[in-house]
Amino acid sequence: MSQGSRPALVVSFTEKEGAKTVSQDAVKTFGPSLTLARVAEKAASLGAKVTDRRVIRTAALVLAMFSMGLYFRIVDPTLIDLKDRLGVGYEEISRVLAGHTVGYFLSAVAGGLFMDLLPQYAFLVLGSSFFLAGVGTLGTPYATSLWGLVILQHIAGWGHGFTDTAVTVLCTQLWGDRASVPLHATQAGYPLGSFAIQLIVIPFVSPDRTALNNNTASPALRMDHSVPPPFRVDQATPPPLTVDEARLTSHIQWPYAGVAAVQFAMFVLFFYFQYCGDSGSGKLRKVRETPQSLSAFFSPGRFLKGRGGKAALLLFLLLLFYILVQAQMNSLTQYMVSYLVESGMYGKAEANVVYSSFWVCIAVMRWLSTAIAAWVPVSVMLSVEIACLCAASVAMAFWGANNRPAFWVLTCVCGLVVAPIVPGGNAWANQNLEASPVVFALCLIGAAIGGTASSSAAGYLFEHVGPRSTLYMFMGCCCALLLVFTIMQLSVSPVWDKISSRKEEGEKATEVAAGVTENLCSQSNAC
Repeated sequence: MSQGSRPALVVSFTEKEGAKTVSQDAVKTFGPSLTLARVAEKAASLGAKVTDRRVIRTAALVLAMFSMGLYFRIVDPTLIDLKDRLGVGYEEISRVLAGHTVGYFLSAVAGGLFMDLLPQYAFLVLGSSFFLAGVGTLGTPYATSLWGLVILQHIAGWGHGFTDTAVTVLCTQLWGDRASVPLHATQAGYPLGSFAIQLIVIPFVSPDRTALNNNTASPALRMDHSVPPPFRVDQATPPPLTVDEARLTSHIQWPYAGVAAVQFAMFVLFFYFQYCGDSGSGKLRKVRETPQSLSAFFSPGRFLKGRGGKAALLLFLLLLFYILVQAQMNSLTQYMVSYLVESGMYGKAEANVVYSSFWVCIAVMRWLSTAIAAWVPVSVMLSVEIACLCAASVAMAFWGANNRPAFWVLTCVCGLVVAPIVPGGNAWANQNLEASPVVFALCLIGAAIGGTASSSAAGYLFEHVGPRSTLYMFMGCCCALLLVFTIMQLSVSPVWDKISSRKEEGEKATEVAAGVTENLCSQSNAC
């Protein structure tokens, strides 16, 4: 057999060792052989990735956001029952929602400053947040006065703000510049919890009001501001149940107790990470060095390599962005179940199912956006999502308000397109500004301002103008959000930089010319 006709598997003897080895030609011909050793090697590498400290802690952050969705969104499907238990209207109950967002605002500020100075205690802040959330959630259904309920939800709001701040900061500390995909992944846990709680509370809410469904509510059950039949979607109706009847027919204290137990379990988990894990060993990355002086700490230039003017503009636009993001979210979600029930479109159980479909669409899209974010630029994702959200809000306000199938479909569409906006905004800030807890705290402050204002405004409109007015408010916030994001994109575009550089060059040239003229004038006067 000739040398060229030999099989590709050639066995040669090395001069040094005399061992048999597979030649390079054989490997190229037959490819790498699948052996038990290679399988073991692949399994070991996969196991190392799964047991990586960053992966484990990121999974815990996803669970944290899931738990946050449980306690924050349990108020929405039980809002009618909470209102009936206290004997108040929608304008009054909106103070409870505003109280939560005020706590959210204060904790976002405090949490951002604390973690910027002491980032090694981020897990401690996260654990404490769930303790506060558990206390506020546990006491909510037992409140006997409106202000007592406001205080309890204010405490839960402090936990909410700390949770949001700590999760975002920890994710950027763990992954650094590669935090875009993990940020989307952690945010995907929140809608899963929000979806689950809508279905959990269905057996515990009070039954539908048959008097309202038949438009024959007795005068004894009506309040002075009630709307007589025939019922119109543009008008709100009062609660026909007395406080005692509402407390007897509603059993929402049980899901609240279960959700509180979950929060206390998360409190124990993150305290373990802080004091028994390796988070305190210095392996977490600091987002950046903390300035030593107070003026440097609050200087916008620290977030954009000394370009203080542009950094201040981006921070202001980012604040507006998150104000509008939370405003449009609250105007749609907080009163959705109440709108569907009060308008007679659905009963309580059906309304909760429609509302849960919104959150399951958010959950699905956030997991999909986690994969999409690895391939599509964040700016492109946000542009498409906000434009589609704006179109869906217009269709819902003018077409879906009285149409049951259309409202359900548009609710799902809104859930799909709104899902990646919050994690996308965090990733946009991480890309265009130097990451800092203060930057992420500013985002949460914007969300708190938008949440507080929209909760109060939506409650007033719902009570005095009519339920449909909240849909118009949702549409207006979405259109304003599209405008603000367009300006944000222009401000970071190369065209903006060219215009700014030309303006700076022109100012420098003017200063030089002025200096030359002043020198010439001084010389002529001297002569």
